[in-house]
Amino acid sequence: HRHRPEDMVLPGSRHDPLDDAPAHLQGFRSIHPCGFGDDTLLSQAIAATYGMVEMIDDGIGRIVARLDELGCREDTIIVFTSDHGDMMGDHGLFLKDFMHYRGTLQVPMLIDAPGRSPARTDALASSIDLCPTILDLCGVRAFDGIQGQSLTPILEDAGAKVRERVLIEDDIATITSRLTPFPAKTRTVITEQYRYTRNSKGEEQLFDLGADPDEMNDLKRVDAPARADMLEHLADALIAADDAARGAPFNRRY
Repeated sequence: HRHRPEDMVLPGSRHDPLDDAPAHLQGFRSIHPCGFGDDTLLSQAIAATYGMVEMIDDGIGRIVARLDELGCREDTIIVFTSDHGDMMGDHGLFLKDFMHYRGTLQVPMLIDAPGRSPARTDALASSIDLCPTILDLCGVRAFDGIQGQSLTPILEDAGAKVRERVLIEDDIATITSRLTPFPAKTRTVITEQYRYTRNSKGEEQLFDLGADPDEMNDLKRVDAPARADMLEHLADALIAADDAARGAPFNRRY
């Protein structure tokens, strides 16, 4: 009850008709709790979420304060992130599953490491980059074939880039996809400008995130060059992410 529902700013995309969106997203709008219902319910949900965020923030503050008391704050790496976001009425949707919009894909990632000055960047990063980043910061050699990229260059220079794209993979069991509207596999690739999504049903979405951050204008039928470029990015990302591309265990004697 920390925040009043009537004070909440509602997302402008909540009335998106989803006319050209994948079929399961269109169906979600009319299914509780996946569809947001009405502005009153949405306002209450956002207010409750803000309260939850504030509670988490307070808890993190207590942890940091304790690190200061123990005298180990300057020898500690702190990472704050999330495995996914949640739709808060964006495009008329709630929750997270199989909704590859910014509301679920773009999550906070804060890294506080000793000797690094505060900064903010718009460089691409993925949660798969956290392991190589922490190993790099600790001076520990990564294992052969590790996936992800160290974000240390960005921590040292906010203008640096370590990625040209981010791949998101979303799978469910084949039997589940046969019994539900969900596609068995969904793949999304994000570059500095575009987000392209394709699923195993052949459904697609293409958005210019720079010009259309609310993802309201699907370009898949009107921008053939951008679609072709993003399909190439997706193909390259899938090849790089394949487990067989990670190398094989080896013994140093050989």
